[in-house]
Amino acid sequence: MTTPIRLALVGCGIISKSHVQGYRNLLDGGCREFEVTACVDPRENAATERAQEIAAFQGTVPAVFPSVEALLAANVAEAADVCLPHCFHHTVGVQILEGGLHAMIEKPVGLTIRASKKIIAAAEASGRILATGEQVRRGLSSRACAWAIREQRLIGDVRMATVQSIGMGPFDYNVYGMKWRGLKLLTGGGMIMDSGAHFSDMVQVMFGVPEKVWCTMATYDRRIIKDAPVLGDAPADVEDTWHVVLQFPADVTVTWTYSRSLHGEPSRHVAYYGSQGTLYDLGFPFHPFQDGGRAVLAGGTQVSRDEIEAAYLGTLSKTEKDRLFPYGTTDGFSIEVWDFVNAIAEGRRPEMDGTDGLKAKALCMACYESAMLGGPVTIDAVLSGELDAYQRPIDTFWKLA
Repeated sequence: MTTPIRLALVGCGIISKSHVQGYRNLLDGGCREFEVTACVDPRENAATERAQEIAAFQGTVPAVFPSVEALLAANVAEAADVCLPHCFHHTVGVQILEGGLHAMIEKPVGLTIRASKKIIAAAEASGRILATGEQVRRGLSSRACAWAIREQRLIGDVRMATVQSIGMGPFDYNVYGMKWRGLKLLTGGGMIMDSGAHFSDMVQVMFGVPEKVWCTMATYDRRIIKDAPVLGDAPADVEDTWHVVLQFPADVTVTWTYSRSLHGEPSRHVAYYGSQGTLYDLGFPFHPFQDGGRAVLAGGTQVSRDEIEAAYLGTLSKTEKDRLFPYGTTDGFSIEVWDFVNAIAEGRRPEMDGTDGLKAKALCMACYESAMLGGPVTIDAVLSGELDAYQRPIDTFWKLA
């Protein structure tokens, strides 16, 4: 039996709960390819809570550390699952990689394009594996619907898509995990950067890299956020309303509209329109097909979520199923963790490495740069650094410029 990869959970806040559940799913399914040996967080109570949760199903108790420095000095892990606020992805990510550990970093990989590239460079220099923690594309429903669009061509030639979520839902900035999400110096941007990272990844999985990105945005909610990490008291300044138009190859146009600051009846609508039918997303608009999809074809025939998933699974060999859905799990968090530790064990590229994370990141940043410029932009201009007006103050603050 291969020696299990010793894995440290770095950051024990909100999103780490989903990662811990992912660990549990794998272990309950019989996976013994990793062992969680450490939980790291400056808030000792948070780290201890996660360690106890893990011990309950793992049988061994992860050590608790207040910092990455302490983790590295203890030499109890060879890989780290990084679940920190965006602004610490590059600082801690680089530290972990330079310290000799492999790293999986929650999306988005870095705060800005420069931050992401710095992390990727650290991985290359250290010879360590860098993976992006992105669960949406890996779940059964998302994989099945992406296949239905690309390979099965269930709805024919895709012509356009509308993705809309509008309502009144201000964030609760009294919650620690939400404080940093309201400040662009800490998060890089608002929901375009946060949940939008899932959307920007999946639309590129389905349609390729967009040729042009147009965006307008607004910030209506400028409440003072009390005791935010790093910044203390500061006014919220991330976008809470936007309209984006994405032009993809083959004349596919996607419109993406959001607001959490508009009164009235909430409105959600997600549909992908093709020459032979329409595929409707059954879940949260920014997590494409995470909760499945249903199709209405020309002539009125309906195809259910279960039918789409069954058709997709029917195309996979046992080897493919074992790779895409290890130990029988269809949970995206479980799959990303397994893919990371298995990539380390086999010395292979993970399904979504740092460069893939940068690709998803670039679309998010293109939205911000387009809004700053007041016109359409290309992904290449953002990736190259030609357009960085939005990111420049963030890069300056974090000494990345």
